Amino acid sequence: MAIAFKLQEDFESGLGQLFSILSDVSSWVVFDRPRLISAKNGEVRLAFEDNSRAVISFEIIEGGVRANIVHELISDEAQVKAKQLYWSEVMAGMHRRLDRI
Repeated sequence: MAIAFKLQEDFESGLGQLFSILSDVSSWVVFDRPRLISAKNGEVRLAFEDNSRAVISFEIIEGGVRANIVHELISDEAQVKAKQLYWSEVMAGMHRRLDRI
């Protein structure tokens, strides 16, 4: 049975900035970079080597933008913690980049 989890991260930036950084996977400062499936209609879709995938959608909030991430098709419960750690590293990198802008 495939497993999925959701997470949210708020950014004090514009939607265009965040969308462009999250869709530029080659610039992420993490070891395992997913393959970009699509970046259109306000969503970024990613595929990972382990056949899991993630969908990132965005919403405008007071003072910035919220990224909503759904990572799905995870093979087992043991991988969930690893994927959560992965996303916390990705989000920290996004904050470092956006804080400089």
